[in-house]
Amino acid sequence: MDCLAGPAMRAVLERYATLVARLGGELGERPLVLPTAEFFPDAFGKDQRSALRLVRRMQKHAGMTDIPIAVQIVGGDESAAQGACGSGGCSTAGCAVPEADEPVPRLVDDGGTWRMNLPAAELDHSVVLTTNIARALGYVFVVETREEGEALEEPVEATADLAAVALGFGVLLLEGSYIYSKSCGGPKVARVTRLSCPELAVAFSAFAVRGGHGLRSALRELGTTQRALVEQTHPWLDANRAVAEALRTAPERITSGEYELEEPRPWLLRLFGKSRRAANVGDVELEELEAMFSALPAAPAAPRARRSDPRRDELRELVDEAMAEARSGAE
Repeated sequence: MDCLAGPAMRAVLERYATLVARLGGELGERPLVLPTAEFFPDAFGKDQRSALRLVRRMQKHAGMTDIPIAVQIVGGDESAAQGACGSGGCSTAGCAVPEADEPVPRLVDDGGTWRMNLPAAELDHSVVLTTNIARALGYVFVVETREEGEALEEPVEATADLAAVALGFGVLLLEGSYIYSKSCGGPKVARVTRLSCPELAVAFSAFAVRGGHGLRSALRELGTTQRALVEQTHPWLDANRAVAEALRTAPERITSGEYELEEPRPWLLRLFGKSRRAANVGDVELEELEAMFSALPAAPAAPRARRSDPRRDELRELVDEAMAEARSGAE
């Protein structure tokens, strides 16, 4: 199993490089956003105004202030509130609360404006809220920057995760990928990202290496598990100098597989494929939130047929086998 750790990590690295290469100059130089007062100085009152201010703040960090996004609180006392883009130039009607078994789309393309639906229950959970806003912004970014008729790489939610990391929100997603809590039934772990914590650690390390970001402040904001992963993946990736240079100057070289990557430490693979369990954060089960509200839209266009690539197909088979064996061992 240890020998498959390299292919598994290469798959994450290549997918991230593919996205960065496609986005090109659209990304610019993005800051490493931290959940601190420096990046989020506004008081949060768990209401419509605070939610709108938070989304605007995150749009600014992502360089997306030119994209109109309305914010709508769905459920709870805020369900009757009107969504607004904050500029005064656009607004959306209040969204009716659906039946409990009917999911509410987190993002709706209303033509000239995106409408972001935020479950009222998420306002009590800062990690869940900021993670999902970051993922939604990642989705909007890749849709707004794609060429006409271009399909997003499946699964779309994984693409949104990687885009959010590329926009500077890697620390927020890492926290949302491994939410630890204690309850009467014992410790529990859940995640609200599509990618796992180890996968996001690889993508985040690639972001940090590409942007030349120091990690001392970021490590202080990460949980124990997330910090341990980053402390292993970042030095390993940074030590592969040719790969680090390609990330900075020519990510398409990584996309095409034209690079050599030293094997990571074997223990890291054991953190791939950890079983997912529900975590009770406050009074609301995260699984209940997921059941009530869908995360992101499906791909906005049908995927185009891709040319067969024997090397990539073989790599994907190795990754699938590694993940399956890891899950089997965890059980």
